Amino acid sequence: MAKAIKGDELLCTVCGATSMGPTTKCECPGGRSKPSSDYCQKQQLLDAAKARGAVENAKFKADNVRKQGEVQAARTKKKEGGGADIDAEVQGDGVEIQVKVDFPIGKLGMALEKNCVTKVTGDPAQECGVHKGWVLVSVDGTLVPASKSGVEKVVMSVFKEKMAGLVTFIFRTPITDGYSFCQSCDKFQEDNDFEAAQLEAGPGKQVCAGCEEFAGMF
Repeated sequence: MAKAIKGDELLCTVCGATSMGPTTKCECPGGRSKPSSDYCQKQQLLDAAKARGAVENAKFKADNVRKQGEVQAARTKKKEGGGADIDAEVQGDGVEIQVKVDFPIGKLGMALEKNCVTKVTGDPAQECGVHKGWVLVSVDGTLVPASKSGVEKVVMSVFKEKMAGLVTFIFRTPITDGYSFCQSCDKFQEDNDFEAAQLEAGPGKQVCAGCEEFAGMF
């Protein structure tokens, strides 16, 4: 938490107001109680940092509710022949979009196989509208490999560096239902292009029939 309190200064020992907030002005009835030179500010600065984090998390929740509405609007527009939203830009052959999701630092609420979401286990992923089958592209601008351990290393590195605030995850997702991700050709293909066993294998393991057939030639 050293980074979270760096540069902050305790303004009042009674109400806990600090220079970085969230309370930046003392409103004590009797006036401000300035800390003495030997006063230990650490705990109150930590409390202020946690309070700032709570404010950021509340903002994050509201922003992601808005973003998921925009993503849904982008999908609807695409299905109806319209354009894409700025937070959900159409990619490649027009089958998929990229979605930006801001996560608070901490547990993600989702399970991965390689870089594919296999299960949404709770918040914040559930609240953000993340779905099974989405493919993680990058974390805070750093591209992630198609490897669960590789993704974990990138996520932990970014979280340790930032310490507080929100981190942007970018996912690939099909525009409409009925598509699954082929790990071999690196594309979302229609579900009827997969053998039943491949669909049952789940995200991160699925290979389309075309890739299976090609692999069988060697």
